[in-house]
Amino acid sequence: MSLSTHGDVLARMGLDLLAICALVYGLFLPRHRRTDLVVVYALFNVGLFLALVVISAGEVSMGVGFGLFAVLSIVRLRSEPFSNRELAYFFVALVLALVSAIDLGSLALTGALMTVALLATWAFDHQQPQRRMLVTLEQVFADGEALRCHLETRLGAHVLDVCVLEVDYVRETTQADVRYTTAPKEAPHAAVALA
Repeated sequence: MSLSTHGDVLARMGLDLLAICALVYGLFLPRHRRTDLVVVYALFNVGLFLALVVISAGEVSMGVGFGLFAVLSIVRLRSEPFSNRELAYFFVALVLALVSAIDLGSLALTGALMTVALLATWAFDHQQPQRRMLVTLEQVFADGEALRCHLETRLGAHVLDVCVLEVDYVRETTQADVRYTTAPKEAPHAAVALA
């Protein structure tokens, strides 16, 4: 890889980072408030970019790239369930192995690509953790705002999103999928109280 090629790769990497930031922070996060998926989208994007740089720079077939995704599929299906964030970290771990194992002709380039992967992981997963809970409440709520307020009181947390899964008017119950961020002084028994 020549010096001009390094400059081209850096320019493309810059454009890619700008584009993924616009996608996840400008479009996705304000609309859906899913920080766990922001991490997944961003880290998969950066990881895939770095993997393709390594594959195209080395004497490696595209089969290696497809192998990465095959490994991810096997891990997703054959092991304990990973959260979205854990799966993103797993993918970055695979990319780090790929980048360090293939000879790119320059140890400095290998180190720079690995540093980009680690810095991107730090930057995109540097947010307040989000929790998710499935709840069954012994009450039917007239509107979404009343449900949100009730859950914030019960959880002692800021509710980001509530999706009503089922309302049973006979038993007077509501089942919901709740995404929330923990308040700084969360009571240790707040989550248990809903169960």
